Amino acid sequence: MCLYVRLLRVEESQKLSRWLRQSKSAVQMRRAQVIAFSGQGMRVQQIASQLGLHEEYVRQLIRQFNEEGLEGIASKGWPPRAGKLTEEERSIIVEIATAPPQAFGRPFNQWSLRKLHRFLVLDKKMVSEVSYGTIRNVLKKAKVSFQRSRTWKRSNDPRYHAKKNASLSSTRRRRPTA
Repeated sequence: MCLYVRLLRVEESQKLSRWLRQSKSAVQMRRAQVIAFSGQGMRVQQIASQLGLHEEYVRQLIRQFNEEGLEGIASKGWPPRAGKLTEEERSIIVEIATAPPQAFGRPFNQWSLRKLHRFLVLDKKMVSEVSYGTIRNVLKKAKVSFQRSRTWKRSNDPRYHAKKNASLSSTRRRRPTA
């Protein structure tokens, strides 16, 4: 069974043609093209290959238009920004970031932005929904930085330094290159 758009009303047809001519959004233009091609009798497979879209996406747009009209396929724009952090939430972020993770029952030695975000926002819900970048900016403003920890191995041999320096004389020297 083929899927096509329903018959367009006059105002829908006018608005669709306006989108096709004047739309500044590429997404909105592409959606309008899908509806226009389907209204002209093109099959989903033809529309998808013509516009370089996935067939299921084309079907979804047509179904959305059939149920909700042009408002169903209109670009919604960016989602609204999350609320700003309060001063108390900022201080919580800084306080926890400067404390060792083991103090909060975490099995690692150092916070990363992802780990801190998961702890503050998802697990304990101490802070409202914020991005990693917001947490980074709060820590930067408070002059808190994460340093990559270096690890090295130490020998428990009491004669380690003597052996280490002695091995230099036993190695063969390279010939000087001309």
